[in-house]
Amino acid sequence: MARKETARAKGQASIERFFSNPNRLRSFEIPPPIIKKSTAKLDRQGSFLSTATDDDNAGFEDEDDMANSSVDTSIEMSNFKSIALNRVLSSSSSSSSHRRGQISPAILQEKKNSSRSINVSTLNDKSPSQLNEARSASFAKRTASDFLENADFDGLARKLQRTQEKQQTVDAASTHLSQDTYLSDEQLDVIDAAVNRKLNIFYTGSAGTGKSVVLRELVKQFKMKYRDNVGVTAPTGMAACNIQGQTIFKFLEIAMGNQPVDVLVKRIESVSQKLRKWQQLQVLIIDEISMISGDLFDKLEEVARRVRRNNKPFGGIQIVCSGDFFQLPPVGKANVKPKLCFQANAWIKVIEKTIVLKQVFRQKGDTELIDMLNALRLGELTTTIVNKFKSLSRSVEYTDGIEPTELYPRKDDVARSNNRRMQRLPGETVHFKAIDYAANENYRDQFNQLMCEEELSLKEGAQVMNIKNIDDELVNGSLGTVLFFTTQGLFFKILSLYDELDVDDAQMLGELRLLRKKIGHTDEWSESDLKIIEKIPDSRKPKFEALVQIAIQETTEKLLPVVNFNFNGRYEAKLVQRQDFPIDVSSRSGAEKPYREQLPLILAWAMSIHKSQGQTLPRVKIDLARIFEFGQAYVALSRAVSKDHLEVKGFSADKVKTSQDVIDFYKKITS
Repeated sequence: MARKETARAKGQASIERFFSNPNRLRSFEIPPPIIKKSTAKLDRQGSFLSTATDDDNAGFEDEDDMANSSVDTSIEMSNFKSIALNRVLSSSSSSSSHRRGQISPAILQEKKNSSRSINVSTLNDKSPSQLNEARSASFAKRTASDFLENADFDGLARKLQRTQEKQQTVDAASTHLSQDTYLSDEQLDVIDAAVNRKLNIFYTGSAGTGKSVVLRELVKQFKMKYRDNVGVTAPTGMAACNIQGQTIFKFLEIAMGNQPVDVLVKRIESVSQKLRKWQQLQVLIIDEISMISGDLFDKLEEVARRVRRNNKPFGGIQIVCSGDFFQLPPVGKANVKPKLCFQANAWIKVIEKTIVLKQVFRQKGDTELIDMLNALRLGELTTTIVNKFKSLSRSVEYTDGIEPTELYPRKDDVARSNNRRMQRLPGETVHFKAIDYAANENYRDQFNQLMCEEELSLKEGAQVMNIKNIDDELVNGSLGTVLFFTTQGLFFKILSLYDELDVDDAQMLGELRLLRKKIGHTDEWSESDLKIIEKIPDSRKPKFEALVQIAIQETTEKLLPVVNFNFNGRYEAKLVQRQDFPIDVSSRSGAEKPYREQLPLILAWAMSIHKSQGQTLPRVKIDLARIFEFGQAYVALSRAVSKDHLEVKGFSADKVKTSQDVIDFYKKITS
């Protein structure tokens, strides 16, 4: 009996350690209870909301695991829509509620596991489009109990087993599509050529044709086949961050890559770990290939043959290149035009198949804008097209308080615009300093290349952009406005005590903003604060007072912003939590890679055109007056979703630069 009691005590202690120190289990966090959506007013009695004050855990899987498990949950940045407390700020049918978000408490019920199985044998004869339809019928849900059953409470956790549907081969052309991935026929051709036929390919297409979607699927498929022997690379730290990969320089461990081939080969062969990586590498994926110079491509191809002692192109490594040469080119030396990658001597012998994606998804429905962008991309600017772009110089008015993101060619214009807007806002600035997790300071330059800020300064009312894909709705590029600052525990209590939150109600929003002043403080209210408190309805005063007492127990170190995001005219407030941003550094198997922990937000009144590459901006204002690079105007203009939400200043045909070499190359591969 004593032994059992001792074992029970040890088990309890392990559980307490697990919940009290979330950093020990970074990739796995306990999800809040799953709710059932309802439009009716819901009873909160006995709900988790009435007692929750823990602000540590909101989800339990990292992004990669989310893509490979059957857990129906968004990570970290909770909007409490599908996995947590309630639908926050859901829109109503009235015109006013399209501007006004409403937060309604909800009954928290455990969601039963449910699944519909796919008969894989019946899919083998289906076309790619039929395959997508069949796959959309398959889903599997899990509850928090699944995690608890699979957790090792001594500080480790076993990853959730994939459901039977995920382990099965769902394949129309021997292509294993991941859960929730839906590809067009031409996108499936890329997967088939690369994964099944194992060809060295270059796939391209105009902005918005889903190149990144295909890349994510390729990465999943290749890693299932070759595990760690897959290089996911891009030429810059920012581009590498967008695909959760490494820069090609860091992955291949060639420093800046400017040494002669002999020197690079010697450096690689002198370190067994580097040599082993090159020799075991099965697939090298290079995204944003337009920014890789032809000279570097030739150099890497020769290094690969010599290091691997294999005379096949790239030493037998399968090469997959993605990008659009009409977008930003390689950075060259002063007054020296860099050789484009397709101009490399090795390009023609390495690339076995080129696939051009033609179906546009970003500007879907706005065929006129698609035609205008295609003309701009190809340098076919007729008088009619030029006049259409010039007509976009008019001002676009928005009535919801969210302004368009401004794009500038140069960084100084971006900084000036954002700083000017921040200074106009009243209220106190809240600073969020990043935490860099690394063994030493050698990674400082790589950390500085991340899109997330080392120190992010925000105010209530600041316009921000989300810079990381969180779920199907909250994606890289989502725009919103900071409503107020709180802690996760206090936010849970707000949702549980207030019957309904209307952030369009100035009085109620004022109350929520007042609570921040009491977080970790017992100072007296100011006269202006008391004026807001006096106007609180009698029915809410006891609840507000209870929230004040909770706020006093919280700490300012746990402050987080609540952001009202705009999803195509529907608004939802989301409590934004810190995310991990890994840097592009290779490490020994099993070693934790350096990463930065920071809010996935940047100020979004303005950003540089270079930073915008890869973004989808629902409303955008572009200043082309200081354009200086090939493809810059096209990259900027193609971020837009529709011309109705696109404002263009300084457009003229002589400022739009399109490379004739690129035009000739695309005529050749599309003829």
